[in-house]
Amino acid sequence: MKQNFDVTKYDAQIINYIKKTVHNTAINYFVKNSRIEEAEVISGQKFLDFLIEDKTFFVKEMIRVETDNLSFEFDNLDLATEFEKLNREEKSFLMRKYILGYSDYEISIQLSLSRQGVTKKRQRILKKIRERLLR
Repeated sequence: MKQNFDVTKYDAQIINYIKKTVHNTAINYFVKNSRIEEAEVISGQKFLDFLIEDKTFFVKEMIRVETDNLSFEFDNLDLATEFEKLNREEKSFLMRKYILGYSDYEISIQLSLSRQGVTKKRQRILKKIRERLLR
């Protein structure tokens, strides 16, 4: 009888262990996927596109902006206007990241900053644009 009791006790422990493992694995899965989805929304041009709502259904015209011998077009007048208000260093930084496609690490080498410094600088510039657009 004592052996039966011990087996039942261990069965209950194993079942609890499996339940906790499945539960924690599910939580980790959803946390990881939510980070990936957030990164997809925040990354690259997608982030700039979501900063403001498009006020028109059809694009009426493209706005050409020229900086550092590079020319590119915006389909959003407000975003183009705010981009032009940035200083030369900020424009160059955003162009390296979003137009030329450099990674934070590559930009950090070019600007002699840490990778974290590049990330913070990008976040500050984007916050500046976002705040102006939402006024």
